[in-house]
Amino acid sequence: MSEHYQVLARKYRPHSFAELVGQTHTKKTLINVLDANNLHHGFLFTGTHGVGKTTIARIFAKSINCEQGISSTPCGKCPTCIEIDKAQSIDLIELDAASHTGVDNMRNILENAQYMPSKNRYKIYLIDEVHMLSKSSFNALLKILEEPPEHVKFLLATTDPQKLPVTVLSRCLQFTLQQLTHDEILGQLKFIMDAEALSYEESALGQIADFSNGSMRDALSLLDQSISYGKGTVTNADIKAMLGLVHHNDIIKLATHLFNQDAKAVIDFIKDLSHRSENLTNALKDLSSLFHKISIAQIVDIETNKTVQNLSTQISNFDLQIFYQMSINGSKDMALAPSKQIGFEMTLLRMLAFRSDAQLNTEKKTLRINPEVKTPAPIKEKLQPKAEEILSIVEPTTLDIHNQQQWETLAQALKFKGGAQMLVKNTLFDDVSSTTLTLTLDNQFASLLNDHVQKSMLTTLREKFSTLNLVINLGKPNVQTLAQKQTQTHNEKMKKIQAEFLNDKGVQKLEKTFDTKININSIKEINHV
Repeated sequence: MSEHYQVLARKYRPHSFAELVGQTHTKKTLINVLDANNLHHGFLFTGTHGVGKTTIARIFAKSINCEQGISSTPCGKCPTCIEIDKAQSIDLIELDAASHTGVDNMRNILENAQYMPSKNRYKIYLIDEVHMLSKSSFNALLKILEEPPEHVKFLLATTDPQKLPVTVLSRCLQFTLQQLTHDEILGQLKFIMDAEALSYEESALGQIADFSNGSMRDALSLLDQSISYGKGTVTNADIKAMLGLVHHNDIIKLATHLFNQDAKAVIDFIKDLSHRSENLTNALKDLSSLFHKISIAQIVDIETNKTVQNLSTQISNFDLQIFYQMSINGSKDMALAPSKQIGFEMTLLRMLAFRSDAQLNTEKKTLRINPEVKTPAPIKEKLQPKAEEILSIVEPTTLDIHNQQQWETLAQALKFKGGAQMLVKNTLFDDVSSTTLTLTLDNQFASLLNDHVQKSMLTTLREKFSTLNLVINLGKPNVQTLAQKQTQTHNEKMKKIQAEFLNDKGVQKLEKTFDTKININSIKEINHV
């Protein structure tokens, strides 16, 4: 490699707006400003690292100082343009605020700004990471921003605009640069590899684009590294080894074991990854990304590869959302686990434990969305039998109820516990056969419908009806559930208690004496033991 080798980030730095990748809105505004010659004295460029803040500032500096005149298309050939490209222009003063935070630096700027440019049209101050300036420096900068000389332009760049005083923000035109998209970065990487006449696998460049998190500079640094690693070529295998990535097929296999609820296969596969010294933290991140792709395939009708499409049919969107959240939280917990392998295993075992359609006493719970709830059979005028009567008139293995009232009476007699009790109170009776009780659960309580709660509910039912199975559908009730009835009864009772308390003559006399009002929410029912 040549001793004069230039890193790709510098060699392929854009020298004109036409070469700039992304930032469409910022480019359009600046081009219009330059072509109309409506130049403001202060410009602020904000955004994360590596998205082009200082690059745009330098292109802008060339545009206003080009010897061919002010325009959005500097010639790039005149001495001024060449000097700016080589960072040798005497009238473009670049200042790194991170290492020049003191007020003395700003005072020097104030003193020198009064003098005319040495040879160019404008004297330009490019201050990078401007948020690092001290309070005194900001005050000094503000003074010149308020009354700037006509021959001076300020180009400010920062990754943290929230730390800038509003007085500075209000005196600059602010441009927020977005992170570059995957396709924008991938397109530039392919262009560079073709220009360098180097061989590559497009999927490998795609992995670099993903790993760079929207930063072109990071992407080009990784590309430089991968070219060196692969001796002039960029392949998937090299990227995987260099970045510690787990092979995509391994992530697919792991997801398949998860969706099949095969705990042993999951544990064995993680052990295999660990023995191969794979990066398990990256593996969990890749698994999260796969969950995202599967979820998109389930909800949005878009073209996707067959593998993702097949996986999307093997799990409900409800479970997939839970898996995704657990994988995100698992990434945070990995550093706290006794080892990476244990942290990874526990995260995936947690997914298996909380899957809503996990095995339940060798029978799978059916979870289907059914927005239509059957209207309960009309209740006859006769008195409904008491719970004790219902339990006494049925055989231990059969259940003979026909409407919502009978289901509520039975539910109160069976004494469900914990989450199962709340689940029961929010269900409506749907149907019953010799072996299966079918209920409908209010949609807003879908989170209660998990393996643990249903198992507790079924255990209580089978104490009286040993062969009974349970099916719970989700829906929107068109009649009141037991919970809603109890809430309404409680509210009516509280209104009565509050009214009686407020109408008490002694209470009214206290309000009048102390010129105050009773807080109605402080009135509570006292339960006498």
